[in-house]
Amino acid sequence: MVTQNRHDLLDVIKRNYKSLERPDFSFVSRAISSKAYDALIKNLRDLFDVEEITDSNDDVSFRYVVSKSNNQWIVELSMLGRYATVLRVLQPGQTELVSQNTSAPEDKDIISLLLENQFEILGKDKLEQPVALKLFNTEPENTCIYQALFSDIDVLPWKV
Repeated sequence: MVTQNRHDLLDVIKRNYKSLERPDFSFVSRAISSKAYDALIKNLRDLFDVEEITDSNDDVSFRYVVSKSNNQWIVELSMLGRYATVLRVLQPGQTELVSQNTSAPEDKDIISLLLENQFEILGKDKLEQPVALKLFNTEPENTCIYQALFSDIDVLPWKV
């Protein structure tokens, strides 16, 4: 998949929310009813234990806890397009963002499956870029591409 630049990501955000100052969240209910990622989740379940943890009040992504042995990840699939993040759970409440260049076998399994399904796995360099989107939970000065594409949380999950 072609790596999106900041301008392209902002276009996707503006197109889905319709307004940055008064965002329209109607795309969330459409995405939930579409079940667009069901085939991917079935494939993920063939390799891992998977539990959906999406909160439709705050999330604009489908969020899953993915487990195998004593390891856990949080996989987020954006409702705005084929964008994903993979967070390795280090301990309760602490995660790190998994890069596409990971060498850990189970990380690679998750990343490979996402790439095979045409997802772009976004890195910190893109996720931390600011965007002037008015959300409910995130302070305006803290809003960045991560919150716009995945979840309206004030502190980025890898910075907790």
